[in-house]
Amino acid sequence: MNDKAFNLFPAIDIKNGKCVRLLFGDMNKETVYNNNPLDQAMWFVDQGATWLHIVDLDGAIEGINVNKETILKIVKNLKNRVKIQVGGGIRTIENIDFWLQNSVDRVILGTLALENPNFVNGLGEKYSKKIVIGADVRARKIASHGWEKQSKVSAINLLKKFDTSLVGSVIYTDISKDGSLKGVSLKQTINFAKNIPHSVIASGGVSSLNDIKELYQNVSNGIEGVVIGRALYDKKFTYQEAHKLIMKEKL
Repeated sequence: MNDKAFNLFPAIDIKNGKCVRLLFGDMNKETVYNNNPLDQAMWFVDQGATWLHIVDLDGAIEGINVNKETILKIVKNLKNRVKIQVGGGIRTIENIDFWLQNSVDRVILGTLALENPNFVNGLGEKYSKKIVIGADVRARKIASHGWEKQSKVSAINLLKKFDTSLVGSVIYTDISKDGSLKGVSLKQTINFAKNIPHSVIASGGVSSLNDIKELYQNVSNGIEGVVIGRALYDKKFTYQEAHKLIMKEKL
């Protein structure tokens, strides 16, 4: 029996006000799944989702909250039914405060964390566990600015810099797998989780319930959840099926 928490995070990626999925993070390789992201969010919540993972893709590129109103509509309608983490273009303390003051549970910092880890570590106690670091990884190195810029910074070395009392979780995304339905990079994700002091949420490439099962079986290695995108949209399995699997594995 395994009593450790393991969360499923349905992904809602927003581009030009629409719910899309990208292939390998390429803004030019998008599939539009829903013209109304709120409808998509409600669909996940109606299936029992306890978390939503929302990313402003345009914001990640431009460094500002491009799809703010669209995301706010989701938050205002569903804040009493689900927990929400938001990322994409959050680069200032004002951005962070805006989302937390508007009922978002956690904010995801990617580019800001790479460029200014001291700023992140300098955040006060009131931000404790409300910060999630987005580790978007290509060949073990961090990518930023909506994955358009490739750094030479080791993902593991970067994440070791962050205060564990401040950072709630780290989302490890294998860009080479994202949106591909080719399966998660299990070994790389486990290795990453074992070498940093934070709990890890896996992301990228989920294609089957077996991916979910294998990740859950590594809770003891520091994996605490998984972001699921295209697999849900392409109906490879449902949120309910994934949730039922986790409940069964816990027994």
